[in-house]
Amino acid sequence: MKIIQKLSTHFDERKTAIDMIVFHATATKNLEETLWYFIEKEEGGRVSSHYVIDRDGTIYQVIPEEKRAWHAGISSWGDIKEDINSHSIGIEFQCSPTGERSFEEFTRAQINSGLLLCEDLMKRYNIKPENVVAHSDIAPERKFDPGVTFPWEEFVQKGLALNPDRRPFLNENRDNLLTKENDKC
Repeated sequence: MKIIQKLSTHFDERKTAIDMIVFHATATKNLEETLWYFIEKEEGGRVSSHYVIDRDGTIYQVIPEEKRAWHAGISSWGDIKEDINSHSIGIEFQCSPTGERSFEEFTRAQINSGLLLCEDLMKRYNIKPENVVAHSDIAPERKFDPGVTFPWEEFVQKGLALNPDRRPFLNENRDNLLTKENDKC
């Protein structure tokens, strides 16, 4: 697996061991725009992720794994009520938006690279499949990526994730979100 380094200074120190992987979709027009946000953007808040997987399957490392990237925002997962960034490796899949809450389809090359990268990270950090999550899992009230077209079933079949309906805490988060949505009616 070839990884190209395009390192950013948008990170700080981890406060805990790595025990999660968080998948994202970039929602940018192209790789150049994504890398600009992750490496050069200064005003209006800085963001970053450890890895970006381009449409052709090329993997770019933006933040060293031992550092804390800024990809999860305000989020929680199970007993982790804050600072998911310290607990996780962020992986962005390069995808342009196609609508308000949708992305273009993921490419076969992206998914193949994502499977390899995820498997490698899980082995090296002893990450459990239930801790391979979507951004929308950890922040369901404000995020929807990587979106409904993300092929979770391929990760599930390889033992790299749990089916979204079986992931601990996910259904609880969705129930809470639905309750809050119903309160608005």
